[in-house]
Amino acid sequence: MSSATNATEIEIQTEDNGTFQNIIRHIMSFKDNPISILLIRHPPVRTSIEASNQRQVPLHSGAKAMLVCQKNTDQFTLVILPAHLSCDTKKIASVLGIPSSKLRMANEEEVRKITGCIPGAVPPFGALFPQSVKTLIDTKMSQSTSHPPPLTFNPHVELFSVNDPEWPNDLANATLPEHAHQDRTDCINFNIGLRTISCSIPFDDYLRVLGEQNYFICDISK
Repeated sequence: MSSATNATEIEIQTEDNGTFQNIIRHIMSFKDNPISILLIRHPPVRTSIEASNQRQVPLHSGAKAMLVCQKNTDQFTLVILPAHLSCDTKKIASVLGIPSSKLRMANEEEVRKITGCIPGAVPPFGALFPQSVKTLIDTKMSQSTSHPPPLTFNPHVELFSVNDPEWPNDLANATLPEHAHQDRTDCINFNIGLRTISCSIPFDDYLRVLGEQNYFICDISK
């Protein structure tokens, strides 16, 4: 067995389900006006291109989540942008009201501590992390949507089920909300706390899950 395979297996074993389960519990709490989601299981992915290939959706519909930090502080912010774009640190710093020289990317240890996830698995819900942080959403994200993953999956992808081991035990008798209709073109796609599980959700429902008090939509990409 190759060392690359061993490394992948180790990463899967050390992933924590906590953030995934916390987000699922929150989504399932919307009883009167349920959130529309589609969850799929696929081989572990780390990059946006790997993820879009497994999901069979356009790259631009991926919601790339990146954790940034103000240097010499414990102030973290989650930035969300379309997966085909790059974050603009000068714009981000301007929104935060600091010089760009005071901004840096969080390291892997910080990502794990703040989000409860390993890099590549971070979902776009800063308010639902073990350590809640503010979320900045790029203005282009609402126009970078697509259809959800097709239900004619490739051989290594399948629908996620409430019977899967990652599902919260306290929701064992719950039923997943109706997933996004295949004709929709307003969905964004992202890993939802684990490298092996992706979520497709209409952009407006994504904002409802996040909560209007927990995000700011602004120009932060290039």
